[in-house]
Amino acid sequence: MTGTYEAYILLKISRDVFARGVVNEIRGLPNVEEAEILFGDYDAIVKIKAEKVHEIENFVIDKIISIDGVLSTSTLICVDEKVLK
Repeated sequence: MTGTYEAYILLKISRDVFARGVVNEIRGLPNVEEAEILFGDYDAIVKIKAEKVHEIENFVIDKIISIDGVLSTSTLICVDEKVLK
């Protein structure tokens, strides 16, 4: 599979940090299309695009997890509709 991949990353953020500050920091990272604060089980959602699936993994491990206050992530990789046919 080649092309551009999209993924949504759900974040749980520590109550000891300012969630808006975490989201603003994420907005400045490469490949980030959108980053928003949520209410509910997760504190924020991030939409990214990457050329390869492993770039998504590297992004989460190298960029997101290293941000102070990020407690956990759940990554959802989008499937191209052509794959489903």
